[in-house]
Amino acid sequence: MAHSALQPLFDIIDAIVEIYLQFVTKPFLEFHDIFYASLNKFFRSQLDAKKVPVWFTANFITYLRTALIIPTLCMLSWRWWVPVSLTIIFVDFGDFLDGVVARYWVDKRKEEKAKKDAAKDKIDSDDDSFEVVSIGRPQKIASWSSNCRSKSYGGFVDAVCDKAYVVPCWIFFISTIPGTRLRMLQYATLWCLILAEAASGTVRFRAYFTAQGVQAPRVVGLDFSTSAVKADGIGKAKQTLEMVGSALYVLPWFRYPGLLLLSLAVPLAYESVRRKIKKRVIYVDGADQGGNVACHKMLKFWMQARGMGSKLIVGVVGKERTTDMVLNACACSAVDEVIAEAPEKVDLDFLTVHGIDYVLCSAGKAKDIAHDELVAERRILQLHEDGAARPIDVKSGAKTE
Repeated sequence: MAHSALQPLFDIIDAIVEIYLQFVTKPFLEFHDIFYASLNKFFRSQLDAKKVPVWFTANFITYLRTALIIPTLCMLSWRWWVPVSLTIIFVDFGDFLDGVVARYWVDKRKEEKAKKDAAKDKIDSDDDSFEVVSIGRPQKIASWSSNCRSKSYGGFVDAVCDKAYVVPCWIFFISTIPGTRLRMLQYATLWCLILAEAASGTVRFRAYFTAQGVQAPRVVGLDFSTSAVKADGIGKAKQTLEMVGSALYVLPWFRYPGLLLLSLAVPLAYESVRRKIKKRVIYVDGADQGGNVACHKMLKFWMQARGMGSKLIVGVVGKERTTDMVLNACACSAVDEVIAEAPEKVDLDFLTVHGIDYVLCSAGKAKDIAHDELVAERRILQLHEDGAARPIDVKSGAKTE
């Protein structure tokens, strides 16, 4: 009830933030991307030209820059403003550098994987070409969940460590606010950023430890968000404004320019959290992969569908073996809700009644489970063999690129 009453207020805030993204953040990102693209090119060429130690990883840089919070807080207590400002800039540079190093090692692993595949070496159990080869002794095989968490750990720890460094700094900044006319604005700005980043970190933790066992498919030809700026762009702009703003704010001579940058980061912090918690309901036909829930292909398909949204609904068509199929679907952790005796072909009214945003199906099965009106509304996505989900072209029924 309270949520419904506040919804008009949130709608107004969202509209204001979208205008800000369109006319302020988007132009800023154009210059931001040009500058960091040149830096990325330079440092990547240095990495390619030299033999990089195996211990010099993105996670190593992330841990190192996060550990700097201890000397930073010490210097803040000693009022060493200039060294603190330089340390914050160094930490921000470390955040950029760990991204360059991460991409370097990803490319290296791809090269090694290609060699292993050519030699028919060991591959992950979530790969479609995986086979158990008898070697005459017990073998340990990592689960899909373990593989998925291992692959996504770097991005998770990078985002969390960013917050673990900057939030304590902001908490300390609150104690240094002078008794000026703008003190309330400073309190409001810092507290908004602290609460937003704390909420974002909480969502990140939950998403990481409750993630499905396979990576969510990338969506091609359709942007779930109608915003002028994509999620990664918001993250880049927010990080730069927060870190540079903090580095200036800590200097008494540049407090107000720093406050301006931190204030500009507040709408981005809000938008970042809003997109993380935005609801998106995905529907799949329970018989899409043949109807055998014990089949690993069916489980993988459901996990992929769940990873694309915040809720997964599985429809069980027909009356034969309905109870067994419904209970099997209910027993799957990726499934949030099951609709028994669902229609063979879903239409727009069905989606509206059940609050469904998108229908996901395997390639070539869209006409079997959905009416043409869903194709026209771009509400049905096909999952292809390359791991990408694409909407269907209205005219040809072919995938869109």
